[in-house]
Amino acid sequence: MTGTLCGLTGKKPDFQDKCGVIKLESEFKEQIEKVNIEYESVLKTKTDTIGHIIMYSVIALALFIGGFLIGKYVFDRGVISTVPLIIMGIGLGPLAIAFAPLNKYLTDLKIAKKKKDTLDTLCGKYGYHYDINIVHHTDSLGNKSYDTKLNIRKTSNTY
Repeated sequence: MTGTLCGLTGKKPDFQDKCGVIKLESEFKEQIEKVNIEYESVLKTKTDTIGHIIMYSVIALALFIGGFLIGKYVFDRGVISTVPLIIMGIGLGPLAIAFAPLNKYLTDLKIAKKKKDTLDTLCGKYGYHYDINIVHHTDSLGNKSYDTKLNIRKTSNTY
């Protein structure tokens, strides 16, 4: 059994950190586009995520304050009731709903950033630099598509 062989030399890889004869093909261009689209798509959800947190936090706060005021009102009338506590307890639901998208956004951002950093490190290691322009399209049904303009240049500067 010979193990993994280089597609260019037909021999076992004999390098430590980087290959001296690497040839980056169209798959590399597709990977640059894919990783950058994923990263930018996650960044575009930041405003929606913050809006979601604000909206549901206001609802939760309104339920807490409403429950407190109802409790104060009925207590001033000499009645002890669990209804205000129930209303305040219901306020925990929107509070949980408020922060679920934030958790998803932060997780997705961490994953996308790690992929982009890995790609950028690889590009720098082999002296490739790229500029990418991504145009996001959404049709009336919410389907997303992307137009990309990618410019890759090879320089002699490597890490």
